[in-house]
Amino acid sequence: MALPEPDGYSVPRHDVIALVSGLLVFVASFLPWYALTFEGGPAESGVTGSFNAWHGLAGIGLILMLFSLVVTAAEPYFGEDGSTPLPVSIVAAVLACVGALLVVIRSLDLPTPDVPGVSAGLRWGGWILILLVVLQALISVLRVVHVGDPER
Repeated sequence: MALPEPDGYSVPRHDVIALVSGLLVFVASFLPWYALTFEGGPAESGVTGSFNAWHGLAGIGLILMLFSLVVTAAEPYFGEDGSTPLPVSIVAAVLACVGALLVVIRSLDLPTPDVPGVSAGLRWGGWILILLVVLQALISVLRVVHVGDPER
């Protein structure tokens, strides 16, 4: 059974941008986020192991970001009038901001061992993820601040 489409509803630009950024955060969460490299040893170039962002505190932050995405997608079904921010929009913004904060804190607080021949740290996927979670949080807040704008 399909949900009925809200009467006279067209998807506002901020909503589309928020949904796309949320989907990009989900995809980027599976990129190499943190890696350990053991140099030398049996392999000439060393051994590298990488992790995605679904570990520990960052995983909790990503779950909150996904809840924000779901709330944003479901918002038209809560009776939006377009002139005042709905509590649903505010909840989505709070979830996105708290989730982004947890992901950024965990990303910048990753362990770096002080052992010769071992290097560890945030990888390129981690930097992309940080950028995207901050972008999603910013867009979620802008959706609340600019509610009622004619160009929304």
